[in-house]
Amino acid sequence: MTHEAAIFDCDGLLLDTTAAWERAFHATAAEFGFELTAAHLAALVGASVDSGARQIAEWAGAPADSGRDTLETALSASLRAGPPATLPGVAALLNELHTRLPLAVASNAPAGILVDVLSGAGLLSAFSAVVSAAEAGQPKPAPDVYLAACDRLRVSPGHAVALEDSFAGATAARRAGLSLVVATHDDWPVRTPLPWPGPPVLYVTGLDHAAVRGHLLA
Repeated sequence: MTHEAAIFDCDGLLLDTTAAWERAFHATAAEFGFELTAAHLAALVGASVDSGARQIAEWAGAPADSGRDTLETALSASLRAGPPATLPGVAALLNELHTRLPLAVASNAPAGILVDVLSGAGLLSAFSAVVSAAEAGQPKPAPDVYLAACDRLRVSPGHAVALEDSFAGATAARRAGLSLVVATHDDWPVRTPLPWPGPPVLYVTGLDHAAVRGHLLA
C-alpha cells in the first residue's frame, strides 16, 4: 500500500503523558470525594477531557456535566509541572518523514494543550496540521478527528496511515478508513482485538521499531 500522508496520535505515542493524565484524573475524582483504582485508570486510557470527566462523574455519582473544567485545569497544570518526554524513536522518525510525507496529529487532547506540549518537545514544526477532537466533533473512538485531519491534509482516508497506541484511537482510525500502525507494550490488541475485516494493521512495540519506517514509506 502506498501512503500519501501519516497521522499521529499524541498522548502515549509521541509523548509520554500517561503520568500527567493520571494525576489529572485523580485530581478530578478527588473533587468528587472519589478515589480511582487501577481498573478505573485503565478504562480512561485514550479518553478526551470531556469523555474522561463524564466517566469520572458517573463513577462518583455526580452530575454528568461536572468535572470538565477541573480535569482540563488539572491536566494543564500537571503537564507544566512535568513536561512529558518524547518517546523512543519519535524524533528520528519525524525528522525523516516530514520531508517525504505530509504529517498531522489527531488527538483527543484539548487544542491549546496539544500545541503547547508538541511545541515544548520541539515536535510541532514537523506537522502540517494539528487537530483536536474538541474542534473536529466527537472524540475517539468516533472517526471525526481522523476525517478532519485527512481533510486538512487534502488526502483520502484510504491513502493515509494512522499511528496509534490505544484501542479507542485505533478504533477511530479504523472507522475513518485509514490503514493503521499500532505501537503499544500493552496487551489490549489481544484482549480487545480490532474488528475484522478492515484496513491493514501493523503491530509494533514502539515507533523505534525497524518495521515502522518501511511500512510508512512503502
